[in-house]
Amino acid sequence: MAFLPRALLLSLMAVVCIELSGVLADGPDRCWCLNTLKKRVLREEIEEFSIFPRRSKCDKVEIILTLKPANNTTEVVQRCLSPETKQGMNLQICWNRKNVNNTSTFKISNCF
Repeated sequence: MAFLPRALLLSLMAVVCIELSGVLADGPDRCWCLNTLKKRVLREEIEEFSIFPRRSKCDKVEIILTLKPANNTTEVVQRCLSPETKQGMNLQICWNRKNVNNTSTFKISNCF
């Protein structure tokens, strides 16, 4: 008799875990950009950028720049740019105007 309630409880917990894993897979559970650059990054140094709108777990727009490798390295360097800077606002305008396919990243050459 005691086995049936435990089995039901275990089944219920499994269903809840499966449902929650689907919800969490939709996006990050926090903001990616904890610190943002307030100064301008030279256009020649930027390879591509991504813009992430506000989400349920992050209440700010995030702009992530992927910089070109320096000194013949293969290291990928990413920096967060403040969306309130002039460069950040210009990138958002370009993104909204030209990103018709809703891609996750955008080449900087498409904006200039």
